[in-house]
Amino acid sequence: MAYKRYKSKLSLSKPEKLSLMTEYIDYYERLINEQGLDVLNVKIPREIFEDILDYIGSILNKKAVDMANEDGPVKEFLEANPLPPHMKELLPHDFRVFSLLLNALKQWVSAESQATDRYLLGGTARATCREAVTKCIVTGDELGEKPELHHPLRDGRPPILLSKAGHNVIEQNNQKKRYGYMKSGGLKIDAMLMS
Repeated sequence: MAYKRYKSKLSLSKPEKLSLMTEYIDYYERLINEQGLDVLNVKIPREIFEDILDYIGSILNKKAVDMANEDGPVKEFLEANPLPPHMKELLPHDFRVFSLLLNALKQWVSAESQATDRYLLGGTARATCREAVTKCIVTGDELGEKPELHHPLRDGRPPILLSKAGHNVIEQNNQKKRYGYMKSGGLKIDAMLMS
């Protein structure tokens, strides 16, 4: 079965998109007041997808070996872009192809992620967000010259427009949680840091 990009069967009008985003912003303002900033950075543990990620990795491994050994455009590309002599023995052809495949996958993921942002709002996410919000819901300040789109949760819901300062607050909050900072500001040594 060939891959098929998800496309919404609905086409919202501009007023419907604006109404949807206004309600969405109000929803997150309420959640922030009730639960704090963590509601703007919810992630599902990567381990939940371990089987599918391992499966994709094994496909990349197999394809890398196949493509490195079969005549075709990939092998021709490697030959047209030889390694410096001192590196030739260190980077096997299948590893080079794996790296090319990984880069192609990264570009594909980026394009598909952007397509998910267009699922509800079409190509108007930034403009619609700009119309739906008058201030940053994190800082309460003006959005400023260069507001940034932020995804509270990457499950298809649209991004939220935040001020640069507001986006930094969210990222700093995430870093503190990720690296085990305690509320007192000190570093908590945990298993993640010791491994």
